[in-house]
Amino acid sequence: MNHVICLKVTPSQLQMRIGPLMHIYIGGPANPLPPLSWASRLKIAQGTARGLAHIHECSTRKHVHGNIKSSKILLDDDLQPFISGFGLNRLVAATISKSTSRKLSNSSQLTITSSISSSSSSSDVHYVAPEVRILGHKVSPKCDVYSFGIVLLEMLTGRAPDGDGLDNNGKGLESFVRKVFREERPLSEIIGPVLLQEVRAKKQVLASFYIALNCTELDPEVRQKMRMVSDSLDRIKLQ
Repeated sequence: MNHVICLKVTPSQLQMRIGPLMHIYIGGPANPLPPLSWASRLKIAQGTARGLAHIHECSTRKHVHGNIKSSKILLDDDLQPFISGFGLNRLVAATISKSTSRKLSNSSQLTITSSISSSSSSSDVHYVAPEVRILGHKVSPKCDVYSFGIVLLEMLTGRAPDGDGLDNNGKGLESFVRKVFREERPLSEIIGPVLLQEVRAKKQVLASFYIALNCTELDPEVRQKMRMVSDSLDRIKLQ
């Protein structure tokens, strides 16, 4: 199966090569690997989008991952992305439900609630779609689209989703990027330093920002389906 879902790397490879995507593409003293080029980031984004689209479309049951974040996207030595954690949340939800003997109308609601409450990182909350995080709605494919948009913003800016270090009143990376675009400020204020050096990639980076902003729209009905997001990214060709 060629879809980006099943892990094909060994545990030892994961320990050496894989960590949260954030650690891989920003580089630095704690990470001996060089920051990823634009071509590599685009490859990862395109592959991840295809994998998520397949999860949503592989069954009439309309599967949802429900916990997409940069640490769930693993890379092999060729920077081929693999989505991890699919199905585990459902298993955990079933176990909790059985042990507490609580009746839930929708196991997906427990999945996302469990993911939020058990996380010790404030950044993880920013991956969760606002209709779930604020309104308490059940997870849907459009929630995965939102989470993917946050991951894409991470790859483009080299910043964490909580926007740590940004002057944005603690509203997070997505809010800050949207503010920069709304005020028509220079792209250099949000783009990662490595991408600033790749002048030829500017149009493709800008197109990717627009895709990420559509993925993270407040209204889930406005967000494109994951297949359309994937197709949009695939249309971005390297110069």
